Amino acid sequence: MQENVLERYPDADLRVFAIWLPALATDQRFEVADLLVDERVEHFWDGGRLVGDAVRDLIGAPDDQLVWDVFLAFGPDARWARTPPAPLDVGAPVVATGTDLVAALQPYLH
Repeated sequence: MQENVLERYPDADLRVFAIWLPALATDQRFEVADLLVDERVEHFWDGGRLVGDAVRDLIGAPDDQLVWDVFLAFGPDARWARTPPAPLDVGAPVVATGTDLVAALQPYLH
């Protein structure tokens, strides 16, 4: 995300919400937040995994699966209410699906 989108498209009108959650017992709040450094990024901690569970349900993962290291791309009119809106694209792990993310966001990167 940092290299494929934020650095390559510094003038793109984007908002990035990085939701961090404890995936491993040793994970701590925002310990990797320095991986996304850009004024368009807002960092949130999902210690109760509420967003993680909503994303799991949205992508149809099994109820017992922890969903993390996932991107969801939304268009400019998307609004997250009680449940997430339908994304333009979903990919995981984020590092391996950077080209998919760029493709999904291409109409908004100009």
